[in-house]
Amino acid sequence: MDPLGHLIDTSRRELQGGASDPRRLFVSGAISRLRRGFYVPTDLWVSLEVRDRFLLVLAAHAQANPGTVFCGETALFLHGIPTVKAPSAVEVATTTTSRLGTRPCTFEVRGDGSLAARARKLGAHPIRRHHHADIEPVIVGEFETVPLALALVEVLAGGKFARALTVADGVLRRQPDVPLLDRSEMVAAISNLPHRSHRLRAELVAGLARKGAESPGESVGRALMHLFGFPEPELQVVHYDALGFVGRTDYYWGQAEAERAVHSRERLDPVGEFDGWGKYFREEMTRGEDPREIIRREKRRENRLLALGHPTLRLDWLDLERPAQFRAKLVAVGLRPTASSALADKRA
Repeated sequence: MDPLGHLIDTSRRELQGGASDPRRLFVSGAISRLRRGFYVPTDLWVSLEVRDRFLLVLAAHAQANPGTVFCGETALFLHGIPTVKAPSAVEVATTTTSRLGTRPCTFEVRGDGSLAARARKLGAHPIRRHHHADIEPVIVGEFETVPLALALVEVLAGGKFARALTVADGVLRRQPDVPLLDRSEMVAAISNLPHRSHRLRAELVAGLARKGAESPGESVGRALMHLFGFPEPELQVVHYDALGFVGRTDYYWGQAEAERAVHSRERLDPVGEFDGWGKYFREEMTRGEDPREIIRREKRRENRLLALGHPTLRLDWLDLERPAQFRAKLVAVGLRPTASSALADKRA
C-alpha cells in the first residue's frame, strides 16, 4: 500500500456538503489534519509504521510549499540512509535568516472516539528551519534535498552522537572502500562549517564510522561503547571450529580479560550480537521459518562459540534504551572500560 496515495489535499477538491465533505470528516475524527489543507484517514494514520507517518508529513509539507528543500537528518531519511528512528522534526533549508529555528506543527485530530485518541498520542513533527548560504538541491523521488554529504555533515556536527554515528555508518556502507574523510565532498562540507567546534566534532564522528555496522542498532550499541570508554570491537568477524563455519558475529573483542568461573581465570574473547526482533517474527526475514527453530539454531551456534572461548553478549533495543543495563552486560562478559571517554560530553 502506498500511504501517499491517501493524502487528502483540500485545495484540489470542491468542499461540498454531505458525508464526504472533508470538513465534516475532520470534525468527526474520521480524518486527521497533518497541516492546514492536508489530511489523512485517521484509521490509516494509526495503522502505519512511524516512518510511513513521517513520509506523509513530509509530502504534505512539500505539496503545501512547492520548492521546499529538506536538509539534515530529514534529507538523509529521504535518501534512504537508515536512521535510529524517524527524524524528530521536519528539517528545511532556507537561504534567509528570518524565521529560523523550530516552529510548532499544525497537526490536529478531533473527535472523542478511541481511534482519535490513539491518533493524538502519536503526535506529529514540528518544522525546523536551517540557514544555508547557498542551496543546490538534488532530486530524491518526489522531494528535493540538499546533497547527501552536506546533510550528513549537518548531523555529524550537531546531532546526538548515537544518531550521528548511525547515519555515518549508513552512508559509509554505500561506498565502503572509501572512508568518509577521504571523500572530497565531505571534506568540503566540513570545511564550510562556520564553527571550529562543529568541524572537529564532524571529523571525529566521521572517523568513527565503520563499514561493518549493518543496522542502526549495531551503530547505537557501538556509540554507547565509545561513550562508556569500552574498547571498540571488530565488526562482522567470521568464526570456525573443527566442524567448519560457525557464524559471523556483529562484535568481537579479541584478547579481552574475563572471569570464566569464581576460582579460575583464563583469556576469553567475547563476541556480541544485536538482536532486532524482526529476525524472529517478520515474514520477510524469517521466510516462513518457525521462530522456535531460529532460536534453537542460535543456541547451538552460541554453544559452539563458547567452546571456542567466545562468551556471547546479546543486546536488543531495550538494552540500548537503558544505558546502565547496557554497561552492566558488557562488564558481565569480562569487558572493562580502558579509559575515560573522549565523547563524554556528547551523550547518546
